[in-house]
Amino acid sequence: MAASDRLDAINRVVRHARNAPFYRERLPGTALRSWEEFERLPFTTKEDLRRHSPNGLVCVPGGELLQYHESSATTGTPVSIWYSGGDLEEVRENFSRWGVGFTPSDRVLVRFPYALSTIGHFVQAAAQHGRACVIAADARSSITPISRVLELMRKLDVTVLATMSLMAVMLAEAAEMAGLEPRRDFPALRAICCAGEPLTPYRRQLLRELWGVPVFDNYGMTETGPQAMDCSRNVLHPWQEHFHLEVFDSRLEKEVASGETGLLVVTSLTRRATPMVRYLTGDRVRRLEQPCECGERISLHICGRQEELVQVRGRSFDMWALEEIVSRLPSRRFWQVVPEPDGLRFVIEKEKEDSRIQPGLLEKLEEIHGVRLKVDLVPKGTLYDRQEPISFGMKGKPVYIRGNEA
Repeated sequence: MAASDRLDAINRVVRHARNAPFYRERLPGTALRSWEEFERLPFTTKEDLRRHSPNGLVCVPGGELLQYHESSATTGTPVSIWYSGGDLEEVRENFSRWGVGFTPSDRVLVRFPYALSTIGHFVQAAAQHGRACVIAADARSSITPISRVLELMRKLDVTVLATMSLMAVMLAEAAEMAGLEPRRDFPALRAICCAGEPLTPYRRQLLRELWGVPVFDNYGMTETGPQAMDCSRNVLHPWQEHFHLEVFDSRLEKEVASGETGLLVVTSLTRRATPMVRYLTGDRVRRLEQPCECGERISLHICGRQEELVQVRGRSFDMWALEEIVSRLPSRRFWQVVPEPDGLRFVIEKEKEDSRIQPGLLEKLEEIHGVRLKVDLVPKGTLYDRQEPISFGMKGKPVYIRGNEA
């Protein structure tokens, strides 16, 4: 989309957004004449959304609303988002082009939460748009404990597992505990589809090793729905026709260069029931401008939440950087990190009883990352309770960082 066409699309969205009480007070009533005028528009924050939920951002008549969702509220009052029939059709059609390539011969087990969350519903709709059969296993229901999910995967010849990346690790571990070999004993499985947390290349590689199948990612949030998805080459590409992305420095003063990490700001380009105009997502990303074999020219790296950024001795560690360290250790499946004044202490569950840190490894990693590193290898069950049947005791979103005392 040319720059002039993109500005025209933004003007249409701004005009539409002013139908909502929240945006009517903060967006101009006349068309934006330049990108400079667009860049003077205020950021929309999550606190704005909280204060004006549930109805303050709705831009369409009530009769057009078909679906309601809320954020998880793990960090405060939930955010309310409404979807119209047009919104749902847009998501379904675009999401069905996910690089995994849903087909009528697929059986897709969806292990995402369904209650008020978006991702389970959207994956189900996309899979069924491709005529795939869906098994709605949910993620936090006593009806489908981990053992039953594994049973369903085997007896129904599930071809695609759709779940959070950490849950895919948990399922592999539970399979091993039941005497199964994930790479051998689920022969119908051809792919894993992830969402809900950053999928770093290190976690993706771990899942490939555990299950022996390709792993496809997508990125989005309750506030916007899906914004980016993997192509067939496992590269994450933004939906450029549907969202305008800006990536800012930590002070929100200027955009960073291609390939640099910054804070993602999103503007809807289509007529949504609850559009976002310069929404400050709180996510750290890298936008790369380089051709992909699939034909796309822009890709994204999702590095983690800004609020979870660990600062130690003037250095910053997001999920991408933390998992880069974990990837070099003898156990990688289940871990947490504790920031300390002069370094990082990792608490990692042993994958094998004889797991040990090789001499010189921590010193080499300390030289690379510039901080002192400690690693506590602890018995299985220390971080995640294997006896808890639904999700090893993970009640909501994964917790990887224990405090931020640095």
